[in-house]
Amino acid sequence: MYRRICRLLAGLALAGCASHPPGPSPEPWSPEAAITVSTENNRSDDVVVSLVRDGQRERLGLVTAQSRTSFLLPYGRVANSGRLALLVSPIGRARGYVIENLVLRPGSEVGLTVAPVIRQSTVWVY
Repeated sequence: MYRRICRLLAGLALAGCASHPPGPSPEPWSPEAAITVSTENNRSDDVVVSLVRDGQRERLGLVTAQSRTSFLLPYGRVANSGRLALLVSPIGRARGYVIENLVLRPGSEVGLTVAPVIRQSTVWVY
Protein backbone atom coordinates (compact mmCIF):
# COMPACT_ATOMS: atom_id res chain seq x y z
CA MET A 1 0.00 0.00 0.00
CA TYR A 2 2.80 2.42 0.90
CA ARG A 3 4.55 1.73 -2.42
CA ARG A 4 1.36 2.37 -4.37
CA ILE A 5 0.93 5.75 -2.70
CA CYS A 6 4.57 6.64 -3.39
CA ARG A 7 4.22 5.63 -7.05
CA LEU A 8 1.02 7.64 -7.36
CA LEU A 9 2.63 10.72 -5.82
CA ALA A 10 5.73 10.34 -8.01
CA GLY A 11 3.53 10.03 -11.10
CA LEU A 12 1.57 13.14 -10.16
CA ALA A 13 4.78 15.06 -9.52
CA LEU A 14 6.15 14.10 -12.93
CA ALA A 15 2.88 15.00 -14.64
CA GLY A 16 2.99 18.39 -12.93
CA CYS A 17 6.48 19.04 -14.33
CA ALA A 18 5.37 18.53 -17.91
CA SER A 19 5.06 21.71 -19.91
CA HIS A 20 3.27 22.69 -23.03
CA PRO A 21 5.31 23.79 -26.02
CA PRO A 22 5.22 27.54 -26.55
CA GLY A 23 2.48 28.74 -28.83
CA PRO A 24 3.10 30.63 -32.03
CA SER A 25 4.29 34.23 -31.76
CA PRO A 26 1.46 36.76 -32.00
CA GLU A 27 1.11 38.89 -35.12
CA PRO A 28 3.20 42.11 -34.86
CA TRP A 29 0.17 44.43 -34.87
CA SER A 30 -2.04 42.35 -32.55
CA PRO A 31 -2.79 43.58 -29.00
CA GLU A 32 -1.02 40.51 -27.55
CA ALA A 33 2.25 41.65 -29.13
CA ALA A 34 2.13 45.20 -27.72
CA ILE A 35 5.11 46.33 -25.68
CA THR A 36 4.39 48.01 -22.36
CA VAL A 37 6.74 50.76 -21.19
CA SER A 38 6.04 51.39 -17.48
CA THR A 39 7.73 54.55 -16.25
CA GLU A 40 8.16 55.83 -12.70
CA ASN A 41 9.41 59.40 -12.36
CA ASN A 42 11.12 60.10 -9.02
CA ARG A 43 12.28 63.55 -10.08
CA SER A 44 10.78 66.88 -9.01
CA ASP A 45 10.23 67.91 -12.65
CA ASP A 46 8.33 66.39 -15.58
CA VAL A 47 10.11 64.23 -18.15
CA VAL A 48 9.40 63.26 -21.75
CA VAL A 49 10.00 59.61 -22.67
CA SER A 50 10.92 58.92 -26.29
CA LEU A 51 11.79 55.81 -28.27
CA VAL A 52 14.81 56.12 -30.54
CA ARG A 53 14.72 53.74 -33.51
CA ASP A 54 17.77 53.73 -35.77
CA GLY A 55 18.51 57.34 -34.76
CA GLN A 56 14.93 58.62 -35.20
CA ARG A 57 13.22 59.95 -32.08
CA GLU A 58 9.55 59.13 -31.45
CA ARG A 59 7.82 60.65 -28.42
CA LEU A 60 5.96 58.14 -26.26
CA GLY A 61 4.61 60.63 -23.74
CA LEU A 62 5.01 62.81 -20.69
CA VAL A 63 5.51 61.57 -17.13
CA THR A 64 4.74 64.20 -14.52
CA ALA A 65 6.86 64.68 -11.42
CA GLN A 66 6.64 62.00 -8.72
CA SER A 67 4.23 59.82 -10.68
CA ARG A 68 3.92 56.64 -12.72
CA THR A 69 2.49 55.98 -16.13
CA SER A 70 2.53 53.31 -18.83
CA PHE A 71 2.73 53.52 -22.60
CA LEU A 72 1.64 50.83 -25.05
CA LEU A 73 3.75 50.44 -28.17
CA PRO A 74 2.64 48.15 -31.01
CA TYR A 75 5.38 45.64 -31.69
CA GLY A 76 5.03 46.25 -35.42
CA ARG A 77 6.57 49.71 -34.95
CA VAL A 78 9.85 48.25 -33.68
CA ALA A 79 9.87 44.77 -35.25
CA ASN A 80 12.39 45.54 -38.00
CA SER A 81 14.44 48.18 -36.21
CA GLY A 82 18.16 47.74 -35.87
CA ARG A 83 18.98 49.78 -32.77
CA LEU A 84 16.47 50.67 -30.08
CA ALA A 85 16.94 53.06 -27.18
CA LEU A 86 14.88 55.05 -24.69
CA LEU A 87 15.52 58.76 -24.23
CA VAL A 88 14.44 60.52 -21.03
CA SER A 89 14.44 64.32 -21.31
CA PRO A 90 13.52 66.62 -18.42
CA ILE A 91 11.21 69.46 -19.50
CA GLY A 92 13.19 72.67 -20.02
CA ARG A 93 16.60 70.96 -20.08
CA ALA A 94 18.87 70.67 -23.09
CA ARG A 95 20.24 67.25 -22.19
CA GLY A 96 18.52 63.96 -21.69
CA TYR A 97 19.58 60.45 -20.72
CA VAL A 98 19.75 57.64 -23.27
CA ILE A 99 19.29 53.96 -22.40
CA GLU A 100 20.69 52.09 -25.40
CA ASN A 101 20.64 48.63 -26.93
CA LEU A 102 17.18 47.42 -25.96
CA VAL A 103 16.19 43.99 -27.26
CA LEU A 104 12.42 43.70 -27.45
CA ARG A 105 10.15 40.81 -28.38
CA PRO A 106 6.38 40.65 -28.88
CA GLY A 107 4.72 41.23 -25.51
CA SER A 108 7.86 42.56 -23.80
CA GLU A 109 7.49 44.69 -20.72
CA VAL A 110 9.95 47.52 -20.16
CA GLY A 111 10.30 49.15 -16.75
CA LEU A 112 11.97 52.54 -16.47
CA THR A 113 12.70 54.26 -13.16
CA VAL A 114 13.82 57.86 -13.57
CA ALA A 115 16.03 58.75 -10.60
CA PRO A 116 16.43 62.25 -9.11
CA VAL A 117 19.96 62.20 -10.59
CA ILE A 118 18.99 61.28 -14.14
CA ARG A 119 22.24 59.39 -14.88
CA GLN A 120 21.27 56.94 -12.13
CA SER A 121 18.04 55.94 -13.85
CA THR A 122 17.44 52.22 -14.35
CA VAL A 123 15.68 50.07 -16.92
CA TRP A 124 14.67 46.41 -17.08
CA VAL A 125 13.11 44.31 -19.83
CA TYR A 126 11.01 41.17 -19.42
